Amino acid sequence: MILKKFDSLKSAVNNELNTYFEKKLKECSDDEISQVINVLKDFTMNGGKRVRPIIMILGYNIFRDIDDKIIRASTSIELAQSYLLIHDDIMDESDIRRGKPSFHKHFENKIKNRKIAENIAISAGDLIDTFSHEVLLKSGFNEKDLLNADYEFSKVIEDTGKGQLLDLFSTINETYSEEKLLKLHYFKTARYTIEGPMVMGSFLAGNYDYTQNIREFGKNAGIAFQLYDDILGMFGDEAKTGKSIKSDVNEGKKTLLIIKAYENSNDLQRSFIEKCIKSGNVSDDDFNKLKKIIIDTGSYDYSLKKIDEFTKIAKQNLKSIRGSEEPLEMLEFLSNYIIHREN
Repeated sequence: MILKKFDSLKSAVNNELNTYFEKKLKECSDDEISQVINVLKDFTMNGGKRVRPIIMILGYNIFRDIDDKIIRASTSIELAQSYLLIHDDIMDESDIRRGKPSFHKHFENKIKNRKIAENIAISAGDLIDTFSHEVLLKSGFNEKDLLNADYEFSKVIEDTGKGQLLDLFSTINETYSEEKLLKLHYFKTARYTIEGPMVMGSFLAGNYDYTQNIREFGKNAGIAFQLYDDILGMFGDEAKTGKSIKSDVNEGKKTLLIIKAYENSNDLQRSFIEKCIKSGNVSDDDFNKLKKIIIDTGSYDYSLKKIDEFTKIAKQNLKSIRGSEEPLEMLEFLSNYIIHREN
């Protein structure tokens, strides 16, 4: 039953996204801009679990019945997701997104000029960012709740930008602490994946009674989500995750797996870890040795333990919220999914 409801909400979000893009295409009178909007549409509609808009809808549904307005408003966070992913792929030099060419790579393949393709992608990201606010502001809610939701939305994007800065600095800093990493995961993932969308939904429902519980649920569930995502990034199945399992290492990212392995290693192992994350193109043999060090030093098990701790705190806060049972059950189901998913 819960999975069917998730599928139903995902389908409703997809239909609304498609309707919005068709509207923007009809409004556009320039062939080149229309071409970019069409690629934005394909990029956004290609795959994606629609977790963020669904969480926003559930945050609303705890306090009010689902209606057309919240479906329409929920697409805002998915449009913002495309904006962030397009820019992220340029910074990470990622050529693949969800099993297909990333946005800038699509244009590079077409025009055979990487620099111009990246500039087109940056501009397209800025464009779809404005789309995300337009669709929210025109969703039909009353001014007070809409203003609060849009302010939260703006703060979510601000915090995501701060998280991206922390992420970039992490690749050049020689050492990186667990505390700093958890702040990064809060800013870059928890805020805009769970906490922000859910708070936006509750504000649009006109409910402000459980905001702190919602924030604590979103913060802890979001950090757990990202910690598990880092595990999938190194130990997952590429066919299911849609990205290279070596990409985090090649980008020099200091995940909790790397941080704890480094802390628990001997001098020889530490030198090897440093070599891998600085290489930019780690070999298959070295990558497999690195994974063995992560397991042997207890780093892998430590990460699983932290995921469990954050998930428990999230669930405790969820149980404190009073409202419709079905969306609360769906959010608990989502919490369990975080530590069992394969992509």
